[in-house]
Amino acid sequence: MELKGFDKDVQSRSWRVAAKTTAVYSRVDTPLGEITLERGPSATRTPEALANGWEDWVLTLGEGPELRVRDVGAEEYIVRKRLEAGVEGEFNGKRFSVRTRSSFRRSARIVAFDGLGITFTARRLTLYAYEGNTCTAKGSAGRWTTTTRSAAGILSMCLFEWARMAHFLRTPFFRML
Repeated sequence: MELKGFDKDVQSRSWRVAAKTTAVYSRVDTPLGEITLERGPSATRTPEALANGWEDWVLTLGEGPELRVRDVGAEEYIVRKRLEAGVEGEFNGKRFSVRTRSSFRRSARIVAFDGLGITFTARRLTLYAYEGNTCTAKGSAGRWTTTTRSAAGILSMCLFEWARMAHFLRTPFFRML
């Protein structure tokens, strides 16, 4: 099965500005149903959260499973900083955390959804998604070919794309130029 079309329902300018109210920002059709991304202001009301425009993201698969991530940012730079620090979320009441690591060594780069058992890695120019020790998807540039039928796997791929987590799987050398 193929996943593609991670287009945003809002203009690019609106995507980069912190959400003032909860609204649907993007949708994607999958073989399991339509996935929607709702972004809204974060429940965390610290000065840092308010100044950086932290948001809570909710990915919903049809009327069924939900993946909630707390304290993510709107602007790409803030999303990266929050993911580097680690963010927490819930999938159908089960808690998980998103952990990222970037390195000059290709084998050390990883995006992991601890608690769900899902990891993303890169080999050469291709991205891979694993559930446990099984490779369930390959992709690049917003196109994924997957064999998974699990809602957690599909929702985590969508979050990976919308939060632009592939940034952590690229060599840091190019980011320093």
